[in-house]
Amino acid sequence: MKGFLLLVLISALLLTGFLFVRSRSSSMNGGGLTGILEILRRTKTPTDSALPRAGKGGASPFGVMLAGKSVDVASQLGVSYYRPSSIFIDKWNGNCTECDLVVAQDLKLILTVRNNGGAGQPTSPPADLEAYKRTLKSVLDKYKPEILAVENEENSQTLFYSGSPSQYHQELKAACEVAHSKGIKCTNGGLVSSLVALLVANNYIEKGDNSKAEDFIKLTLRDDQYDKFQKAGGFSSKAIIDQIETGKEFVSGYKNAGADYINFHWYIADTTALGEAVDYLEAASGLNALTNEVGQQRNEDPNQVTSVMQKIVDLKLPYAVWFSMDVPGFGGARSLLNPDGTLRPNGEAFRDFIDKNF
Repeated sequence: MKGFLLLVLISALLLTGFLFVRSRSSSMNGGGLTGILEILRRTKTPTDSALPRAGKGGASPFGVMLAGKSVDVASQLGVSYYRPSSIFIDKWNGNCTECDLVVAQDLKLILTVRNNGGAGQPTSPPADLEAYKRTLKSVLDKYKPEILAVENEENSQTLFYSGSPSQYHQELKAACEVAHSKGIKCTNGGLVSSLVALLVANNYIEKGDNSKAEDFIKLTLRDDQYDKFQKAGGFSSKAIIDQIETGKEFVSGYKNAGADYINFHWYIADTTALGEAVDYLEAASGLNALTNEVGQQRNEDPNQVTSVMQKIVDLKLPYAVWFSMDVPGFGGARSLLNPDGTLRPNGEAFRDFIDKNF
């Protein structure tokens, strides 16, 4: 008897389900199977491509920097973020054309703001921090970036920042106060690759592992950079010691200045070194790491793009902006794009990695 009642109950449920589907399908254009398919189409799962790109690896951390060239390519690459050219406080007139183009594509801004300088002239620290904060407020009111980066490569005195670490920390604190008042995250401008390599190697020396320090430097510096390092006297060189001490001073002050992350730049192919660099920076600063500038120098190897991107995902960096510009001479950075805006093989690798994983 119990088996019979169970059979009756199951039959009733199946009949109810059939009548429901039939009712839904007959209310649409075309009945029967077409209607059922329409129901399924209208009730897609959260993995549907029309929804935010969460994908296998969660939200994509990747962005791109194109310096205003072919901004529309950013969407083709599948990135979530875009880093426009720096906004200068002393030149702010209420508008940033590149930012407008990016926002029109529904991409989020990773915005670098510099006090002054530009065109090969390093920034000097703000003379009036209150005036600086007022202008920065105007910038952030207009563009509301995902992340505010304060200055660019603050340890590069020749090219980007002429102030001391202490002066920089004062500027960073002022900028982060403004950013946080508007619910915007804030970070430093980005330590250059070569300094990060020196800091990691020096950390091994301080732990008594000179051999590992030497191996790390050989791994991370280009041949020409390593030759200069050796000729300068290596780790015993006063110039190298000064760079390391200045770098340590920068790193130790970011958290107290209000930064939410520690930002570094990276052009080194070796992914083990990248992991070691992130471990060091996070431990030394007490902050999670991000990079608003990662890329390639003197090569366009697609395998480097894929391996570095995979390591960034494995390390769970929240933001990683790929530098996509050809820079002849110093550094020799290479773009993901040809001059006509089409993708190079490394650009295809970048796009395909995002498409596959997110």
